[in-house]
Amino acid sequence: MHIVLAVVLLTAIGGCKEDSTTMVDHPTDPDVVPTMTTTDVETVISDSGHTRYRIATKLWNMYEEAREPHWTFPKGVTCEELDDNYQRVSTIKCDSAYFDKNKSLWTLTGNVRITNVKNDVVLTDELMWDQQGHRMYSDAFIHIEKQGRIIEGYGYESNERLTTYQLRQVEAIFPIDESRMPHPGSGNTPRAPQVIQ
Repeated sequence: MHIVLAVVLLTAIGGCKEDSTTMVDHPTDPDVVPTMTTTDVETVISDSGHTRYRIATKLWNMYEEAREPHWTFPKGVTCEELDDNYQRVSTIKCDSAYFDKNKSLWTLTGNVRITNVKNDVVLTDELMWDQQGHRMYSDAFIHIEKQGRIIEGYGYESNERLTTYQLRQVEAIFPIDESRMPHPGSGNTPRAPQVIQ
């Protein structure tokens, strides 16, 4: 009887103890885990005290504590460059993007489409945008629609406003024929006719 009572008392005393919490340090890798993740973003970015860019994206991951601080936009991004009067100078759209903060360098991938204020168009699958050097470049295939003609080739470089550009390897130059252009949403890209030298 005494043994049973002692067991009951010990059990009761043990149940009255304060709960103890043990903190376990669980470090995260800042190169893998974002500092901040934001969804459905529409914002403006300033440069030297002036509003320069308007950005819209479904998903924005910021890796501010990574060894090489960067941002990723895995669900695509639309970026508009603005002039001093907040008018759109150029627009960039792509399926995904990576921004290296230290180098101010964008890597745009998947259905990259750039338009300027004159409605010149650049289409490619990959493009680098160097904000410090104010230039864009790519080694991927490039399709350019400018001044009533189409130019296609490889080795593209231009200023960020698309007012001057060069192609190292031109594959085709031909006039834009509206009847040959694909219907929006058709998914059909017209094939180039014979190259005009």
